[in-house]
Amino acid sequence: MTRQQISCASLIDSTRTSFVIFHQQLGCFQSDWHGHAWGQLVYAEQGCIHLNGQGKQILIPSGYGVWIPVDTHHEIWSDSPQLHMRSLCFPVARNKEPLTDLISVFPITVLLREMIRHTEKWSQEQQDDSQVTTFLRAIQDLLPAEIEKAVPVYLPSTTHARLESVLKYVQEHLSEQINFGELAREFGFSVRTLSRLFTQQLGISFSSYCKIARVIRALELIEMGSENVSQLAMDVGYESLATFSTNFLEICGQRPFQFIRGKRR
Repeated sequence: MTRQQISCASLIDSTRTSFVIFHQQLGCFQSDWHGHAWGQLVYAEQGCIHLNGQGKQILIPSGYGVWIPVDTHHEIWSDSPQLHMRSLCFPVARNKEPLTDLISVFPITVLLREMIRHTEKWSQEQQDDSQVTTFLRAIQDLLPAEIEKAVPVYLPSTTHARLESVLKYVQEHLSEQINFGELAREFGFSVRTLSRLFTQQLGISFSSYCKIARVIRALELIEMGSENVSQLAMDVGYESLATFSTNFLEICGQRPFQFIRGKRR
């Protein structure tokens, strides 16, 4: 699947200091690495958005939003052909309540979703109209409470070359049962050394990495149309449906059948 290469500067003028509104059906795309002088809310519809930044590989499922703090170097991409991306950029100096300086993914409430959609009529142009500004500030004021509901749909990344190879292998074999001892031997590590590398480089254990990676993969499969929870569990390497459901709940805040039912609505 070919991704359309996009420069952030070609979409949004990064020199602006006021609110900026952007709505577009981008489909499959890949942005450049970039940062900007304002905080950004990105909302994904009809597909997933992937984001790299702050040493994390992050997934934004359809119906979720992501807060990208000011001056955060990042790249985003999607392999969802129908992806509709909605983005609002906020001048951070105005904040009454400081927003987090961490990239945060959170479910978008019905109220916030409809408010974001409402801004599409104002397109990408800089807005000086007082009514428009008041509406955008109302959205901005909702964000601190919404960001508190953030979910950990992200994986830590590393620049350690040998560990990168291990992570790539894990990502490519999530549907299988991965034996940690065999994995360590395959890549020339002792079990103790590889376990220590996961903790030192990623801040989590091998089992935690696999748990998050499998739930993220399940979210991607749901976006592609998978709705049978039992089949989903098998497709991402779970032998126990109960364990899959519990891990999905822990990371996404909902059990998989609830998440799927919500998407149907």
